[in-house]
Amino acid sequence: MVRRRETRKERAPFGVPREVILLSGRDVWPYTFIADDSRGGCGKVAMPADAAIEDVQAAVFTRLADLTRTFHGVEIGIVWSPLTPDSWVGHVGSLTTDVGPPP
Repeated sequence: MVRRRETRKERAPFGVPREVILLSGRDVWPYTFIADDSRGGCGKVAMPADAAIEDVQAAVFTRLADLTRTFHGVEIGIVWSPLTPDSWVGHVGSLTTDVGPPP
């Protein structure tokens, strides 16, 4: 009798992000995120030092939103605020995409 190979569901490498810290840089802008399962990760955005902070924040958001959508099927939003003159903190929240019937 032929046995079917057992397949396991891949576990997401991290939970849903809840906070992001973005640091300014010269040619790269490093960021770190903490997820709801106390794990997290880090990355870098390759942009010049004189790039608009809104553009850098949008690039970080795009990366995290894509990963969260892929691994967890959740849409997120980030609200940024300054932490120090050269760093920012982003508070991440889940967005609901369900729109109920009109009243």
